[in-house]
Amino acid sequence: MQKAALISVSDKTGLVDFARQLNKLGYAILASSGSAKALNEAGIATVNIDQYTGQPEILGGRVKTLHPKIHGGILARRDVPADLEELERSQMMAIDLVVVNLYPFVQNLSSAAASDPLKMIELIDVGGPAMIRAAAKNHRFVLPLIDPSDYADAVMHLSAGGEIPLEFRRQCAAKVFTAVAAYDLEIGRYLCQIANGASYAPDELPIVTGSVLRQAQGLRYGENPHQRAGYYLTLEHAGSEQWWSQLGGKELSYNNILDFDAAWRIIQSLTEEPSAVIVKHLNPCGVASAGTLLDAFKLAKQGDPRSHFGGIMAFSREVDSQVAAELKEGFAEIVVAPGYTKDALALLQRNRNLRIITADLSIPGPKFEMRTALHGVLVQQRDLQISAVRSGQVVSERAPTDEELRSLEFAWKVCAHVKSNSIVLAHGSKIVSVGAGQMSRIDSAELAILKADTNGNELGGAVCASDAFFPFPDSVEVLIRRGITAFVAPAGAKRDQETIDTVNRGGAALVFMNERHFRH
Repeated sequence: MQKAALISVSDKTGLVDFARQLNKLGYAILASSGSAKALNEAGIATVNIDQYTGQPEILGGRVKTLHPKIHGGILARRDVPADLEELERSQMMAIDLVVVNLYPFVQNLSSAAASDPLKMIELIDVGGPAMIRAAAKNHRFVLPLIDPSDYADAVMHLSAGGEIPLEFRRQCAAKVFTAVAAYDLEIGRYLCQIANGASYAPDELPIVTGSVLRQAQGLRYGENPHQRAGYYLTLEHAGSEQWWSQLGGKELSYNNILDFDAAWRIIQSLTEEPSAVIVKHLNPCGVASAGTLLDAFKLAKQGDPRSHFGGIMAFSREVDSQVAAELKEGFAEIVVAPGYTKDALALLQRNRNLRIITADLSIPGPKFEMRTALHGVLVQQRDLQISAVRSGQVVSERAPTDEELRSLEFAWKVCAHVKSNSIVLAHGSKIVSVGAGQMSRIDSAELAILKADTNGNELGGAVCASDAFFPFPDSVEVLIRRGITAFVAPAGAKRDQETIDTVNRGGAALVFMNERHFRH
């Protein structure tokens, strides 16, 4: 019986070379009009689908593969004689390979076409999903190929002359069903948003949402050894080159990935200058910017010399051998940077346990964040609205000096990434203490003072950023007594005026912002 492959693809990556290999292996190629044109121009003979079925494409191409001669050839069970006899009686070919990928609906969600529902509707594939679902269902006999990266493996197995391993067939079938699920989810998400006549806006909170995720890495355990865990990526990112890669050290753990994410979020907001960030348990314990990366790192370590042991170190510039040598003096779990000089990498790689990560800091983070709660899922936009302190309202009698403003800007950026309640104290572009995650704001303020004293960091002339309003003036009062000269915080407390009066009595400055930055 003639071996046949059906090809109908919108993504023609690697198609010509793959089709040539199929020709050499004795496959007849059935092709839709677009794929046939590309193959014929490359000198590869094809049989047009409408020529094979005897049914021309209709409705402007909307119907071309929905035909019994197509689906019969795909779904026939090769180990059921009655199925094969029926194929023969109906003069149908048994289709052994189905090479199909879907209309680019998802790709166009980020284009101008997304604002036109009529254009997007025409990008919803009907025949493609039907064919690959049929092939995936009958994968014991029919190989479904939707990903050009699988072409080489398919040719390798076919050229070996034996049966294509069932494991590979199942992998391809699983890829089909997950891809179709993700495709349909994006269509549903889009249509739900425009169902009431609204324009499509990718940053709007979706009515329907979700993700089809693929495990990218198995983890030894979760937060604790008795918890199983894995690291998953959406299909979109699982099949593409990662924006970060590991250059050395042990595999990342569950907690490592969380800390890496926290460090990456902070360092992304400090890329204008050479900056260094040290993170422990999702909170920054040292942050600084300076004229050189080495100076920034040394200043960051001064923020909390005890806590940086075993921390995650992130840098806004390429790490050189001087910074690497400074890193070697302490103990770090992970180092993250946009790059490393050859000498620096060689020095760091001597520590087999140090996880060395290179990351593209220009890559934007996800638009939305999800977490499970009460058998459901909470979804929110990522907190990216960190306004400039200069845009806030000065409510004190004394305005902050230019030097204080620069320091407030720095503290305010860092404060948005600290677990609430958070108090961040800064001198210039250096964090001198952090009070994080306490049950009351005065606790966080007192903790910040205690840590500064413990670490020998001077508070006189420092500034303070608070992620939410001061509910009482006590936090401001205790901080002014220790020499804090300027504050930035959201407005909104019933006792705001009392806080303002306390600031004025202490001769300090206070800027109120219209946003808060809780981080639970």
